[in-house]
Amino acid sequence: MLKKIINSRLLRISISIILIYFAFKKVDVASLWRQLITMDWWFLAATMFLSLLGVGLVSWRWSMLLIKKPKLSDVKIFNKSSLVGSFYSLFFPTSVAGDLLKWMIVDEKYPELSKSRLLGSVILDRFIGMSVFVLAGFMMLLFGGIDGKIIPLWVWLVFIGLFFGCLVFYVGVCFFDLSKSKLWQIKFLKKFKDVAELVNKDNRKQIFKAVCISLMSEVLWICQMWFISWYFGTGLTIASIFVFVPIISMILSLPISFAGFGAREQLYVLFFGALATSTESILLTSAYSGILGIIVALIGGLVSLNPDFKKSRESSVK
Repeated sequence: MLKKIINSRLLRISISIILIYFAFKKVDVASLWRQLITMDWWFLAATMFLSLLGVGLVSWRWSMLLIKKPKLSDVKIFNKSSLVGSFYSLFFPTSVAGDLLKWMIVDEKYPELSKSRLLGSVILDRFIGMSVFVLAGFMMLLFGGIDGKIIPLWVWLVFIGLFFGCLVFYVGVCFFDLSKSKLWQIKFLKKFKDVAELVNKDNRKQIFKAVCISLMSEVLWICQMWFISWYFGTGLTIASIFVFVPIISMILSLPISFAGFGAREQLYVLFFGALATSTESILLTSAYSGILGIIVALIGGLVSLNPDFKKSRESSVK
């Protein structure tokens, strides 16, 4: 019963409404709305292009884990799957759940790949993306600390823990065949056994190629976030975005609100409030990034209407 309540879409929408109310109650909402609807067309076009380019890079990274030398046609298939996954994430308690559906198109197009290998690649792909974010955030955290910025102790502890966890994983990939490890016999780790099939000596080069692609995609995303914050006049530095956006993204992966709305605004104010020129500019940046994510997700919804996708979804369910 408790699980059903937590996963309830109505509950997440209600939480979003409450969080949005408290985030915007002290600002002029009418003024913020006017700024959103009167923004320059070139800004919307540029941010849409950067968002879709980011999805393309992430799709290339994912294809690299399953195909030795993916062609452009392969990347297009993976890109279509990623867009569909982002659309379905709007209707699940967490964005991670959308990943469990995005492999269906790939499964239809590449029948030689086992479902367990596909699901394993989805988990590994997400981990690689997160690990590069952690690395970039940790380096910027060190930079921020040296620069004299006041950074909460718990932020240091979280990043140090995540950094060393990722470091242990990549050391294992470099020097050991993790697919043969006895760790996967542990009950808690058995669910990740599919990932172990991909983490072996033969796939080592592919993993580090995926890491390089992830580095490009994450830097692109951070630059996009800085560009949005610059347009709305927050005055934030790219270093502060590198440090705090990874934390915000990890928190938003939890099933706490609908499409991140409300929670995203509260987190942006919490982390950037003391650094930005005004609360209004922070809320504009947060709201616009959320709207942009929904627009990209709706493009995935149009893709899901394609007869080929419907066919692949039905065959996967069967």
